[in-house]
Amino acid sequence: MFKRLFVIWAAALMWLGLVSSPAHAAFPDRPVRIIVSNPPGGPVDVMLRVLATRLSEMWKQPVIVENRPGASGMISTSTLLKAPADGYTLGMVVASTITIVPFAVDSFDPVKDLQPISLVARTPFVFVVRADSPLKTWEDFVQESRKRDLNVGSFSIGTAFHLVWEQTARKAGIKALYAPSSSSGTTLNNLIGGELDVALDAPSSSKGLLESGRLRGLAITSPTRFSGLPDTPTLEESGMPGYAPQPWIGLMAPAGTPADRVAFIQQSVATVLKDPAMQAQMQGLGMIPIGSSPETLAETIQSDRNEMAPLIKDLGIRLQ
Repeated sequence: MFKRLFVIWAAALMWLGLVSSPAHAAFPDRPVRIIVSNPPGGPVDVMLRVLATRLSEMWKQPVIVENRPGASGMISTSTLLKAPADGYTLGMVVASTITIVPFAVDSFDPVKDLQPISLVARTPFVFVVRADSPLKTWEDFVQESRKRDLNVGSFSIGTAFHLVWEQTARKAGIKALYAPSSSSGTTLNNLIGGELDVALDAPSSSKGLLESGRLRGLAITSPTRFSGLPDTPTLEESGMPGYAPQPWIGLMAPAGTPADRVAFIQQSVATVLKDPAMQAQMQGLGMIPIGSSPETLAETIQSDRNEMAPLIKDLGIRLQ
């Protein structure tokens, strides 16, 4: 009798072990890929590759960066949306793909279709002028725009740069013609060549020209002075209290990704972003590292969408 009970007990334990083992399998136990809309070589791509390397070391699994540029981020986002919701396919998403594009095209619902994991970084923008420009301060820019037609240049219509410009111009009462271009290099060349009065750019792109003395920073959009450009005052210092528009970069997954895997990935990312070496690398790329909870990213997305929707409607932006 005792022998029979022992056999039944042992068999039950084996059955339970077989049933429960997949649920308790270590995650990740195979390669993870992170899709990004930015092309190789840019600041977001470089930052992501450093982060991926650190996560790979931590997880003991390859973390593969997959560049899917084009269509205002829709190519990479579509790939992410089609992926299984298992934590093995993630997306490094820039703010404009979530807070601008869905209002300008018939595409997807970022609130229902994507799972926030973490705010990774904020990216301040900087207003720059030629070194010999008569515009010495932000207030000079504001006042001069009311006297004559000025040209302000930055990236294409519907990008974060364009929307930050439109927001700022409305708040500051600036009147100027916006000149979109396909790249930072084109914009800065047009500025140096005299075709533009002011340019709105990323610190990583303009830093070299600022340090060489060919350009001068009027104001930066970070809430405090950015360590990479310590001589450039903030918009708040320049007469716009409480105003610091900084588009974000966030890590997301397909909706339905298990909560325990979301939490594990978030904690891993936060640990990497706390490392001083990682922070220094990101600041060198013009980024302010964060590492937030999924809830904070979700709240940020909702807040930005509430702010962007009426602005995009007012501007009549439609993307192809």
